[in-house]
Amino acid sequence: MAQELQEFHISVTPLGDDQYLVRTEKVAPGVPLAEEQVFWPVEDWLSMARQLMNDPLLGLFSGNGNGIEDIFFLPDSQKRVNQSCLNLVSLGQEMYNALFQGGLRDSWLVAQAIAQNQRQMLRLRLGLKGNRLPRLPWEVLHEDSRPLATGTDVAFCRYQINTGLMRTIPNTIASPNKPLRILMVIAGPSDRENLELFKEASHLREELKSGDIQLTVREHLGREELTQELEQGQYQVFHYAGHSSLGDSGGDVYLVSSKTGLTETLNGDDLAGLLVNNGVQLAVFNSCRSAYTATSDSSDSGKDRNLAEALVK
Repeated sequence: MAQELQEFHISVTPLGDDQYLVRTEKVAPGVPLAEEQVFWPVEDWLSMARQLMNDPLLGLFSGNGNGIEDIFFLPDSQKRVNQSCLNLVSLGQEMYNALFQGGLRDSWLVAQAIAQNQRQMLRLRLGLKGNRLPRLPWEVLHEDSRPLATGTDVAFCRYQINTGLMRTIPNTIASPNKPLRILMVIAGPSDRENLELFKEASHLREELKSGDIQLTVREHLGREELTQELEQGQYQVFHYAGHSSLGDSGGDVYLVSSKTGLTETLNGDDLAGLLVNNGVQLAVFNSCRSAYTATSDSSDSGKDRNLAEALVK
């Protein structure tokens, strides 16, 4: 039986001039609603995230020095970043304290206490409006010294609120009388760093064994094999675990060539079409830079994109 969840939903709306309206949208019984108008130094946070999460060696290995230039030759607007804050824990703590302040903090503490008393998991859903807020690495939120997104008592997710994304969903959702079909693809090309992919697959099997869910795990597929599996499997969920990167065609996932065992790339735009055409409703990526946006600029279509940007249009 699936564990019951206590809900705590927050929306964040830009008001202009670094002012934001933060409010609770859905809370459990007994938890007070709250609303705060706050000031956030979002550009400073983006500057910190850019320096912390951008790999300067990546540019060198790709044949250019942009990574080094981004780190050591920052524009004047980014030089006010406090050097003592240049680690992800400090950034996560600062963002956490900025999100939960005033009445929001009181409401959050009550929600945590109720969930703990009832021995239920608390689900924090963070809805973000505008183009800048989703570029921040909200997954690094730290409650004191504890990372919020990796604990066992809080299930964290964030999403971009955008009415332009609302559309009619094709009638391909599984019937209530049929199991939910999930395809998990784990890919570890021999020319890439080894990852603990089989352990992840084992944990997922254990978590899903009690539900009405049919999980299929396929190892080291190439483009052709993945296409055949999606076309024949009638899956509703696609879960990829492996390597990925940014790219001008919506990033790349690193599949495995059946002939050589080496990397065989599939770009995000092609993967998006493959998933949509075969009725997949949800895609999960446990891979590097699959939703990395700290250094991106939504107004510049020529920059590298990530997998999430390719799938959400």
